[in-house]
Amino acid sequence: MTQPLRAIHTDEYPQAHAADRAATVVLNVRLAGSKGERWSAIGIGSSQAEALTWALESAPAGVSWLVCSWSDTYGD
Repeated sequence: MTQPLRAIHTDEYPQAHAADRAATVVLNVRLAGSKGERWSAIGIGSSQAEALTWALESAPAGVSWLVCSWSDTYGD
């Protein structure tokens, strides 16, 4: 014997779920300048490359910065 179909309530305007959102990459980045300068920055982006670019662009101007190292930074 078949069962009748049940109506499923759906939201007219559904909320985004965590799985539906783009992942955000947050990196702790260490930078070095050509004259021994050092800088630490946080990089944020939708990819690792974007997060590293963010960190480089946030460093002080006038220095040719190179990325020394980076590590993932996790939130709460």
